[in-house]
Amino acid sequence: MNKKSIGNNIKFYRNNAGLTQAELGKMFGVSYVTVSTWESGRTLPSNEIIEGLCVALHCRKEELLGFGYEGREKDIQRKKLNDYFDSLSEDNRHLLLVRAKELVNLEAEQHGYYKKNAS
Repeated sequence: MNKKSIGNNIKFYRNNAGLTQAELGKMFGVSYVTVSTWESGRTLPSNEIIEGLCVALHCRKEELLGFGYEGREKDIQRKKLNDYFDSLSEDNRHLLLVRAKELVNLEAEQHGYYKKNAS
């Protein structure tokens, strides 16, 4: 696992915990700039801080370091999609859901999962 990937994981779990860089840094007696250098992969936190990060960010060390956890990229995509959906107005949410249903039905038709009613 490289520093950049570990940094991305720190950022992902920090965001999931609803913490700013400054808030996370304060927990460990470091500045938000230090947290930023971790997240960018320029530096890594000490082993002691990594242990504390796991507690603060509610994740296992293996997850934070990227070992044996294949679903993180999907988690990131799901969170981004949920955040985007939550940012939409009620009308735009409705339009998006209608369009998504149309696309699912079109895909199902193209793959022969069901046939349209002949009416």
